[in-house]
Amino acid sequence: MLSRAAAAAASLGLFQRLGATTVNSLASTSYSTSADTVNGQQHVSEERRRGIANKLLYRSKQRGFLELDLLMGLWAEANIPKMTMAELNQMAFVLDEENPDLFKWLTGQLQAPEHMQKNPVFVAIQSHVAQQLQDSAPPQTRAPAGRDWVRGWDDGWRGQQQKPPAEPLPKAS
Repeated sequence: MLSRAAAAAASLGLFQRLGATTVNSLASTSYSTSADTVNGQQHVSEERRRGIANKLLYRSKQRGFLELDLLMGLWAEANIPKMTMAELNQMAFVLDEENPDLFKWLTGQLQAPEHMQKNPVFVAIQSHVAQQLQDSAPPQTRAPAGRDWVRGWDDGWRGQQQKPPAEPLPKAS
């Protein structure tokens, strides 16, 4: 069985043996495009673009975080098929983010980092989520912007002062 590094090296060798003139990687994913460069422009076959789009659509819908699966998957289903290769690359960068961070950024619980605020695909998804919240969740049912919506199951102790017991416990004889 090959290690991940060996498998990645083997697949890169495969692309080179197939005669691809340029190998581009989409974000940090294992997806790569075989592109021909003509007049300084990269061209990807429609079949290859569709395959990459399908992989990104799957990653959008199957993140393992139900709320994010719904937010990302529904938006991706409507928008990924129409995306250009540059937009697909930006989508791959969004999908590389960790689930809890991405969820909090999209729902306004935390300010997104600058690199995400500059990503046009992230901005489009974020505006879609904001519109969904506006349409279906009255403001009084949501936490204020910049605040967590839900606390974890063991967060009840946070913010409370530890009080010493009123009376020492009796010693066992």
